[in-house]
Amino acid sequence: MKLIVGLGNPGRAYRYTKHNIGFLALEELAKENNIKIRTKRYSAILGKGEIEGKDVMLFLPLTYMNLSGKAVEEAVEEEKIKLEDLLVICDDINLRLGTIRLRMKGSAGGHKGLISIIETLATGDFARLKVGIETDIIKGDITKYVLSPFKKKDIKKVKAVMPYIKDTVSLWVKSGPEAAMNKYNVRNRTYG
Repeated sequence: MKLIVGLGNPGRAYRYTKHNIGFLALEELAKENNIKIRTKRYSAILGKGEIEGKDVMLFLPLTYMNLSGKAVEEAVEEEKIKLEDLLVICDDINLRLGTIRLRMKGSAGGHKGLISIIETLATGDFARLKVGIETDIIKGDITKYVLSPFKKKDIKKVKAVMPYIKDTVSLWVKSGPEAAMNKYNVRNRTYG
């Protein structure tokens, strides 16, 4: 089974913030593949189904971003998920809005959710799909920026990038990370 995790913060107040683009992407993926995300388990809300004929679990941690590792670790251990079958979708402040990057492993790059997962699993050897959220020069507190909602002018790009996120995940499930990276990790390509 593939475990696909969307990072974000639970609750209506955070729903459309930049830090929740992982949640939003996972919800779109669920709709596309007719997977109901309803079950509360492993400190998360999740749904099981199929993408490209393969079993998947779509997973939204309810632990808040900085403790995402707790929920992911519970699922990995109980469901016996191999690290090569784990994909985390998260925001990236260092990528322009509309840009995506799939990586097979690496550091957290300062992302608190990834830091939590890496520390809890004691490894960074899992795939992550980073979705750009940088829209302008960020001055001051980064926390305030990532927890702020997208501006109206940016919503079009958020909607435009979603099909590419879904396609990247589908290709990762069907053919593996190298195939997905070769197709979608195009330098300086912005969708939307």
